[in-house]
Amino acid sequence: MSYSALNLIKKYFPVIIFFSISSIIILQLIKILNVTYIDSLLVGLLLGMIINNIKFIPKFESLNKGGKFAGKHVLEFSVMLMGASIFLPDLIDNGLKILLIIILGISGSMFISYLVGHKIFKLEKKLATLVGVGNSICGNSAVAIVAPIINANSSQIAAAIGISAILGASQIILLPLLVPIFGIEEFEYGIVAGLSVYAVAQVVAAASTIGPQAVNVATLVKLTRVILLTPLILILKLFFKSENSHMSNDSLHTKILKFLPWFIIGFLCLCLLRSINIIDQSLGQDIRSIAKYLFIISMIAIGLSVDIKKIIDVGPGVAITIISIITFMICLGLISSKFI
Repeated sequence: MSYSALNLIKKYFPVIIFFSISSIIILQLIKILNVTYIDSLLVGLLLGMIINNIKFIPKFESLNKGGKFAGKHVLEFSVMLMGASIFLPDLIDNGLKILLIIILGISGSMFISYLVGHKIFKLEKKLATLVGVGNSICGNSAVAIVAPIINANSSQIAAAIGISAILGASQIILLPLLVPIFGIEEFEYGIVAGLSVYAVAQVVAAASTIGPQAVNVATLVKLTRVILLTPLILILKLFFKSENSHMSNDSLHTKILKFLPWFIIGFLCLCLLRSINIIDQSLGQDIRSIAKYLFIISMIAIGLSVDIKKIIDVGPGVAITIISIITFMICLGLISSKFI
């Protein structure tokens, strides 16, 4: 981080402490209450939104400025750390057929998000992209990772996470109904759940009511989706070039940093180190846990700049886009599971 960033840390140290303590409380409450299907990032985002939108809660300038710092720099650092938990050889081990189905699912979901969300319901392209990424990859974490890459604002992040998480949670109850309706086996249900359910914890919850094989298959499919976040990041970066990227008088170093900011370079480097086992699985998961904690801090900070009215305005369009993606994923899972 730059010298100015370090100065901001010193200036807003009490605010960072507030975010840190709040994040610890959120994690401990979820653990104590044993509600692992409730995502801690969503809780952090809601906390920030409550502080920002309830009038009788006093607002401090240092809180807002500290929030802007954490919402950018802490978020970017968290994205970088997530690379340490991605093991690319798993893509090969998981089987070519499953991999191709997942790639088709992600591609189709991104297309549906663009067509239904951006073209039909006129959602901003960045919001439609976040909705597509969250519902095709790994839920709130994917939204948080991609947001700084495409320069999404706080309202776009909140709309994508908030509405997706609510509809994703409903799948825990509704998805098991597919078993008696279509007469599908555990393996087939695992494919459907792994493809269509929003977050990793929700995948486990939705599959555990059916059986252990469903849990194993669903988890395998879901984690393969998570791994594919790495190539998707590079593809999205191509689609969201900076406005000045066409300027030819920039140095090669400047052009590289415009296309691949420091945190993406760090993400890819850690991903490589994990994939060649310099970072082992245990250390990778420890680093991922730290990243998840920092994500909560950044979500609280992002929530401080979210206007709930803006989320309500885009709510119906976002919800219908998500339902369209879920429907596509369920249909793909039901059809493709017959051929594996």
